[in-house]
Amino acid sequence: MALMINWLAVVVVAIIYFLIHFFWYFPFAFGNMWLKLVGKESEPKSKIIRDTIIMIPTSFITVLMIEVIMDLTNMNDIVSALIISILLWVGFVATIAINQNNFNDRGVKLFLLEYGFYLIGFIIAGLILAVWQ
Repeated sequence: MALMINWLAVVVVAIIYFLIHFFWYFPFAFGNMWLKLVGKESEPKSKIIRDTIIMIPTSFITVLMIEVIMDLTNMNDIVSALIISILLWVGFVATIAINQNNFNDRGVKLFLLEYGFYLIGFIIAGLILAVWQ
């Protein structure tokens, strides 16, 4: 079975996914709230730069995997993309995140802030990939 990957769509959607994630933690969005919830006043610029660089390939891989799952299941319409995106988040992100959150005694607000992005990002990525078909 040959995968039919729309590489241009994956690259464009990965950029969008990255930008949403990048701006999610800006002070005008949720950055200040996140700092407060983790008990910090600021993050060193070197860490911000390192984390941003790491987000580039991980954003691409995430979007590529959503595209691969959509292609393998032949679920490429908008409703199917929404379902796949939510199932991927619930099955992989949320379950792991709940365990991590629980073991590290982190609150619900921090969970929602840190992992809510991924739900939104998965849904937006899946929907754009479906529309681009």
